[in-house]
Amino acid sequence: MKTALDQEEEHFRLINIEHLGYDAPQSYDIFYKSSLYGTTRYVKFASNRPSHQEKVRRLIESGEIGESFYIREEDLVKYHQQATRTLRKLMTNPQMPLKEKTKKVYDVSKEVMKDFFEHNASEKILKSSDEVIEIMEQCLSVNEGGFHSIAMITNKDYYTYTHSVNVGLYCLAFGVKTKMSAKDTRELGLGGMWHDIGKSKIDANLINKNGKLTDEEFQVMKNHTSLGQDILESMKCYRTHVVDMAGQHHENFEGNGYPNGLVGEEISRFARICKVMDVYDALTTRRSYKKALKPYDAITLMKTKMGGEFDPEILQNFIRYLGPDL
Repeated sequence: MKTALDQEEEHFRLINIEHLGYDAPQSYDIFYKSSLYGTTRYVKFASNRPSHQEKVRRLIESGEIGESFYIREEDLVKYHQQATRTLRKLMTNPQMPLKEKTKKVYDVSKEVMKDFFEHNASEKILKSSDEVIEIMEQCLSVNEGGFHSIAMITNKDYYTYTHSVNVGLYCLAFGVKTKMSAKDTRELGLGGMWHDIGKSKIDANLINKNGKLTDEEFQVMKNHTSLGQDILESMKCYRTHVVDMAGQHHENFEGNGYPNGLVGEEISRFARICKVMDVYDALTTRRSYKKALKPYDAITLMKTKMGGEFDPEILQNFIRYLGPDL
């Protein structure tokens, strides 16, 4: 049975106050968690009043943020919109190194996906990732960044939300390196970030299970492809490429994949790219029941034991652009 605190906490979300910047006032209240005489409650730290905004500005500018801050769940969309505005401004700073810029984009992306997957946030939250992907594409294109800069900052522990961001950024880098149009590159990045969106409709206990799935559990898990396709189609704002990546990223180039057993070019090229990035990230991140493979070992496994799953041209291009990471 849920306690009063459990019920209250369902309505608050932890935020990274640094993502707000200090030159753009927020239009919502910020809280901190207080415990007094054994009772925990959320106390307002700042509102949109000028004096409160100045308090937030000074705190962020000082860089000495020891407190954890929260907002009401209904303000998540506003928070993510402000975070991406701040991010866009940071990207124009010529003094900021590429690695630091990439890390900022990664952290904001990770927050968006975590809110969606772990807190059942509204699908409106996903719209925040549109702008994040656009910012990253511009950053990688201008600075000639790629897989190396992304590999340096990706989370090496496997969670659905971190894996989703990792795959999205790998897809984005592939689009930049192969000189796809800006529009196609951004859609490839979005599709990669949302390829597992159907898992939001699967029981969390199954998603987070330690160890190998039973045959019955695997059959349930396979539904995430069709569920993801349905979610993205229902949003009615993305081209077929993005939808296909959710629905087809477990199809195999030589057949026998799921959900439809498509073969070769029956599979969307965008989904074939996603397949490579999805498997590579899964192999090179830690899970509770397995160690992460080194990049060279992962690529060797993909070429020698799993080759029939991938479009050989896409896999070869990925290996070539991965280059020094091997």
